[in-house]
Amino acid sequence: MDQVVVVERKPEDATATTTEPVTPVSHKSAKPNGMKVELSPLASRPKNRIRIFVEGLLQSARREGEPDSKTGEPLPKRLDLSLGDPTALGLAPPAEAEDAVVSAVKDGLMTTKQVHGYQHSCGSPAFREAICEEISPGVSSDSVFVTSGCSQALQFALTALAKEGTNVLVPNPCFPLYNTICEHVGAEARSYSLLPERGWEACLRDLDAKLDDNTCCLLVCNPGNPTSHSYSQDHLCDLLRFAYDKRIPVVADEVYAHMTYDPRADERSTFQWMADVASQQLGRNRPPVLSCSALSKRFLVPGWRCGWLALHDDAGRSLAQAGISNGIAALCQIGMTTNSMAQAAAPLVLRNTPQSYHDSLNETMRKGAAYCLERISKCEGLECPSEPSGAMYMFFRVPEARGHADGEGGDSSDVVFCRDLLSEKNVFTLPGFLFGSPNFVRVVSAAPMAVLEEAWDRIEDFCKGR
Repeated sequence: MDQVVVVERKPEDATATTTEPVTPVSHKSAKPNGMKVELSPLASRPKNRIRIFVEGLLQSARREGEPDSKTGEPLPKRLDLSLGDPTALGLAPPAEAEDAVVSAVKDGLMTTKQVHGYQHSCGSPAFREAICEEISPGVSSDSVFVTSGCSQALQFALTALAKEGTNVLVPNPCFPLYNTICEHVGAEARSYSLLPERGWEACLRDLDAKLDDNTCCLLVCNPGNPTSHSYSQDHLCDLLRFAYDKRIPVVADEVYAHMTYDPRADERSTFQWMADVASQQLGRNRPPVLSCSALSKRFLVPGWRCGWLALHDDAGRSLAQAGISNGIAALCQIGMTTNSMAQAAAPLVLRNTPQSYHDSLNETMRKGAAYCLERISKCEGLECPSEPSGAMYMFFRVPEARGHADGEGGDSSDVVFCRDLLSEKNVFTLPGFLFGSPNFVRVVSAAPMAVLEEAWDRIEDFCKGR
């Protein structure tokens, strides 16, 4: 078998491949020589569903230039619309990011310990202060923890709150990392429905039905992955009131903060941090919010692994009384923070990147989403139930496959669509079952227009032949 091409991996949305396939591990261990070696449940439970599926798919995929067995046509260059990393498709970070790295290197030559040495386990003071300025000037830097991307922030937040026998309310559809983290700590990831016909808002009745005495927190992703929704202030208030009434904290995945582009948006529907909405709209009747975010998406530097977890306590200081801050600090001491050079550059990126860069990136995302919607309307059988208004994806329905079998993966419609599209047109997309929604497909819409045009030409041609 030909070797799989290695592509850049983005840990927060790890859909890229390696040359070594990942096999789900088993808790059973062979002991041929009597050695006491056994895999622990902490290592055997979690499964990266995206990586397992993708690596299995690409092992059997045709490679570029290989002729089709039926038509003899050579397979064109692969277009990867699966990876939530627009830099892989040609978009670039701000120039200020490069300047910040150069500045950090120069400063490091003069102050070796500050830049090249170990940092505080919870993050460098300068970066933590800069994060406070970015998210809310009233937040103490002691309540902010630097993490290796937003993924580790989510891991720390859920590890601090969840345990064996508890459950976490997670949206459906959602980024499957939430399930993986819950598996790791032995908690149940309990799905609540998002309503596509209402802009993927949470179904509050379903939320209420899913909650019980063992529910430890509510997880909200806004703007959304894979759905690319952007919630209004009113809906955020509904979710926050629900959490307060049920006496549970909110874990907010806000890695796509400020990446919104709804042309109909007003002050009530543009992005706001959930903690700000809670404080401004609910006052003392607010739940604790654990906000997870990073530089990765908004500044297009996913490889820097610069994320953070910010604790916003309620009026009764529930997080403080439970020792959550101390617990997360202990987790930081195990995992350590992102590397010192990136931390030295990060404050400059936050402070010096002009708003014009963000405006331009959001406009690119808006145009990409609008173009994808237009092309979907021309592809027989495809349907997008909700117009995107944030983040960088298009999540659309595909027609039911003939002989389709239900189940996780299997031959469901979305899997057949993605598998055949890759095989016939070399366009790489992700099936919705990975996000909890079979019969949907996710593509990245934040890309140069030339990339999207070629990809959708192939997808439209593919749909005509089905």
